[in-house]
Amino acid sequence: MSNLKTIINIFIIGALFFSGDARAQTEADYSLMKADYDKLKSDYDVLLRDRNNLQEQAKVLLKYKGEIVTAQQQMSMVEKQRMQWELEKQSFNNQIKKLQNENTMLMDKILLLEAEQAQLQQDRDETRKSVAKAKAGTFVIDDLKFNIKELNREVALGEKKIKKKDKAMEQAEDKAARAEVTAEILRKQLDEIKEKYNKALAQNKTLEKKLERQPREYAEVARENKILLKRTALMHYNLGVFYTKNKDYPRAIAEFEKAVELNPEDSQAYFNLGYIYAEYYEDRQKAIANFQKYLRLAKKDDKDIDWVKKYILTWQTWEGKPAGK
Repeated sequence: MSNLKTIINIFIIGALFFSGDARAQTEADYSLMKADYDKLKSDYDVLLRDRNNLQEQAKVLLKYKGEIVTAQQQMSMVEKQRMQWELEKQSFNNQIKKLQNENTMLMDKILLLEAEQAQLQQDRDETRKSVAKAKAGTFVIDDLKFNIKELNREVALGEKKIKKKDKAMEQAEDKAARAEVTAEILRKQLDEIKEKYNKALAQNKTLEKKLERQPREYAEVARENKILLKRTALMHYNLGVFYTKNKDYPRAIAEFEKAVELNPEDSQAYFNLGYIYAEYYEDRQKAIANFQKYLRLAKKDDKDIDWVKKYILTWQTWEGKPAGK
């Protein structure tokens, strides 16, 4: 803003120069003022370009911040979905175990009913044989007339036995019919359980496939998030360099600290922090702390390593402390 006022003043002086009183000034004064004006205009153009560049950097930074938030939300959704799938898988496994137990119980019941049905069939056959023998006994009455009373008594007893056997046979047939109906119901229930069991197995296989894909999707989201973090860290690093060039050291420190927060492996960001604290704030404690982090991360052929080691050695020796590695 102050530069703009200076330019306006220069324009006013230039206008006065062409007035009647200004024509008395020398040509050398005019050349000097024109040179000052050109320099101010050049500085103004540089500041304008820097401001535009800073605005573009800020826009890109905001874009990356939005992408990071979206990626983090996606990772959270994937994790929730993975946990839901794990719960569903456990539920399906429990259902399968329950159906297997029910299937075993039903098979046992069916075997028991089949055994009872066979026994009832055997009892019914024996009853029919007894009835046939009792009925056959009535035909020998004519040949045994000398003992009619005894035979009549035996016939009466036989008829009672026949009636009793008939009733027992009816009960046995009824019981066998009910057993058959029960067995049929159990067979249908078994078929339904087998169908549910097969469906549960199919759903379980589908869930297992989803769970197999999930780690790959999770890893892909994590990889994209890591790339976005590195890009954002680089943007903060570039802004730190920009503010350093423009001698705005507080903002430069803030940007470099944000860069190492997002990318703790950025050795140059630590170096720039140490350099600003050493050269412009004379805060040797913070400078040495950042330089030590730089030395742990920097490559052996880095051109600044020797200067940093000399700085740390000098000031720690001065303060009577052991030199940093």
